Amino acid sequence: MNKKILISILVLVAVGIVYYVVNKKPWGINYKDIADFAIEDTSSIDKIFIVDREGNNVTLTKKENGYWLVNNNKRADNSKMELLLFTMKTMKVLRPVSENEHNTAIGNLATEGIKAEFYSKNNTVKTLYIGSSTPEQNGTYMLIEGSSKAYATHIPGFFGFLTTRFISDSLVWRDRTVFNYTPEQIKKIEINYGNGNGFIIDNTQNNAPQVLNLNNTPKAISDIQFVKYYVGSFKQLNFDGYDENQNAHVMDSLHNNAQAFCTITVTDNNNQLNSLTLYAKPIDKHTKQLYDTVTNKAFTSDQERYWAFMNSDKSLMLVQQFNFGRVLKQLNDFK
Repeated sequence: MNKKILISILVLVAVGIVYYVVNKKPWGINYKDIADFAIEDTSSIDKIFIVDREGNNVTLTKKENGYWLVNNNKRADNSKMELLLFTMKTMKVLRPVSENEHNTAIGNLATEGIKAEFYSKNNTVKTLYIGSSTPEQNGTYMLIEGSSKAYATHIPGFFGFLTTRFISDSLVWRDRTVFNYTPEQIKKIEINYGNGNGFIIDNTQNNAPQVLNLNNTPKAISDIQFVKYYVGSFKQLNFDGYDENQNAHVMDSLHNNAQAFCTITVTDNNNQLNSLTLYAKPIDKHTKQLYDTVTNKAFTSDQERYWAFMNSDKSLMLVQQFNFGRVLKQLNDFK
């Protein structure tokens, strides 16, 4: 073969290879095909199951009217649900996990990972394993079930990791609303301190709420506007969270033996009762106010938070004086 012809052929082959490498990018990764972590239509998701390696798990179920239930029992915190679904809709692959960190990422997913299953009409839409943050703290290790390749995921424009949005503790998912009424929705309010200084407010008298003692004897009130303000205070009253220990012995002792500090019961116009029982909470490592600034004596109980139970639920809640102080009035406060 003529040397010039051979050189021409080699040049053409080289040009062809360069064109293929530059334009076709055979080493490139189509993330949607290999690691499509997001769910485009999150509105179709009606059940989510999340479990961690210690066995803590929660099932979140969407009801027909749009709200979510925790373990088919308690109403879910709407803001947490919106954040999780927003995460599933917007997260993308940040980068594939490098060979050097792959074993570390897979090990983390295997020992500390959280599993999250997403369903629509009883069909599995996606199952993910969520690990810890990447060394740069700007991504989260994730793996799709059935794949051996882990990826770093993120939400564009958000710096941080996403693991904390996949919560396996069912208590954390619960809605924290205690009382959320307009005055027009309230039929009766009863506050009982166990010392005779409680009271009842009858709110059925055409915008003229009446104050009574616990024996149903009316109390003469000169400032009706204060009473109206009080009835209007049962709006957006939330508890602070759940006691971190959930000690069974303590909870049984409170239910069976302890004298409640106060019980607040609201009856709505449908005769549905909502009752919150407060107990004095011992001082612990979270207590900030330890001494009475007037007497300089140590407090024997937490002045900022109470232990509490809601209705028949035996989960031990924490309620802040800062939030509930406006409704913790006594009969003599109404003059």
